[in-house]
Order: sequence, then C-alpha cells, then structure tokens
Amino acid sequence: MTRTHLHSAPAPRRRPFRWLAFALAGLGMLAALPVGAASLQVAPISVELEAGEQAEALWLSNTGDQPIQAQVRVMAWSQDAAADRLEPSRELLPSPPIVRIAPGQRQLVRIVRPQAGAVPSERAFRLLVDELPDPGQPASSGLQFLLQYSVPVFVLPAGATPQDAPGPRAPTDASTLSTVVEGTGEDARMTVVNLGTRRVRLSDLVRIDAAGAETPLIAGLVGYVLAGQRMQWPLSLPADGLRGASLRVRLNDDQDPQILPLSSPTP
Repeated sequence: MTRTHLHSAPAPRRRPFRWLAFALAGLGMLAALPVGAASLQVAPISVELEAGEQAEALWLSNTGDQPIQAQVRVMAWSQDAAADRLEPSRELLPSPPIVRIAPGQRQLVRIVRPQAGAVPSERAFRLLVDELPDPGQPASSGLQFLLQYSVPVFVLPAGATPQDAPGPRAPTDASTLSTVVEGTGEDARMTVVNLGTRRVRLSDLVRIDAAGAETPLIAGLVGYVLAGQRMQWPLSLPADGLRGASLRVRLNDDQDPQILPLSSPTP
C-alpha cells in the first residue's frame, strides 16, 4: 500500500551542471525552480512497505512538452545528530532504474525489496529521483535546470500499522523520545533521541513559559528522528533558556500537539 504525506512534500531542486547534481544529492540543499521547468513530477511523496511486502509503486510523470529522462537511486538513510546520512543501498531496488517519459505521459517504477524478511525496527531509505540532462542538447547551450526529488521510504517492522492507515489511530507515544536542550539565545540547540522502533516527524515547535505564554520556535516541519537515532536542531531561546518553561510539538499526523519529555542539562 502506497501512502502520501502532503505536508512533507519533497521540494524540487535545481541543478545547473551535471557534476553539481551529484555533488548536492542527498545534502538537502533546496532551491526555487524557474517558471515552467518543473516538468518531472513524482508520486507518492512518501512510501511505506509493510512487513513481508516485496514491492511498491512509484510513478514518474512528465507534465512538459518535451521528452525527459530520469534516474531512481536508493539510499540507506541514517542520522548522526548533526545531519542526515545517505549511503547507496541494494536493500531496495528500482525497476527500471532509468526511464524515458514522453510528454504528458507517466512511467511506473517498482521499488522492489528482494529480501522481504522481518525487521526488528523500522528501516529508513531515501529514493533520489534525478532528471537527467538531455543528451540532444549541446553542452555549450547554457544552463540546464534539472530536478531532483528525495522521497522517504520506510520498511515497517512486523505488526506495525502504517501511519496513515484509515480509521482511528492512537496518538504517537511521546515517551519514546528523550529531549535535551542546551544553551540559550542564538546558541541554543535541541537534541532528540528516538528510543522507539518507528520514526517520528516533529513539527510546529512552541515554547510555553511558566505563565502559559507561547512563543513559536519553529513553524511547520522541524524534521524526522528515525527509529533508534538522534537528531539535533538549532533554536533561538531567551536568556533564561527553558527555565520554568516547556516545549510543545506536533508528532507525526497527530491531531493534537504534545509536550516533549525533557532531560537534563536543560537549564
């Protein structure tokens, strides 16, 4: 079953040179596209493979008036607190890995899991979908603005329910998160450790002081903390940091935000 999370859509990226495209792949460097250049479209924008599921569908569409070529690569996704890490992986295989799409058409790429054994904890990947340079365009013809999408893919442990499964769903268990906030002012930073077996997506981070006054810290998406991993983000806090205050955040697609469990050395 394929699932989408519209609020976490991967932003298109632009790449003026072929070497720059591969140098920036996976680094999260986003840029605006020139008008009319976004002919490559990708759906869905997030994929989950349930335990035992061997393949999922990725659709690439060409909304332009010229043929395009695209390549799909699979990267294992991990975190080391300071940054996301992407490494080439063959745990998932795109089939076919390179496609040519006529104007107004779309192409199915199957994301295959050759070894569909059970995993004790959720496995995370990124699909890097690159628009390839037009081989018919001379290198001297100027800049070519090419798209890259980064699509999150998760292999679920046995018994896990997809995060967007229909019907009622219990709120995300915040007790699996351990949060440490260090520093004050512009030097503050927040480290979140995920002790659970599923990823957690954080958004809409707010500081609430002892009197109940709310100060937004990060609007919209904060980021992911993968299962068993840790991630860190910079914050801008007042001079007294979090003394007497708390942090509220929305976890995954929960309707209601929750208070983050805080650990020392939060001042």
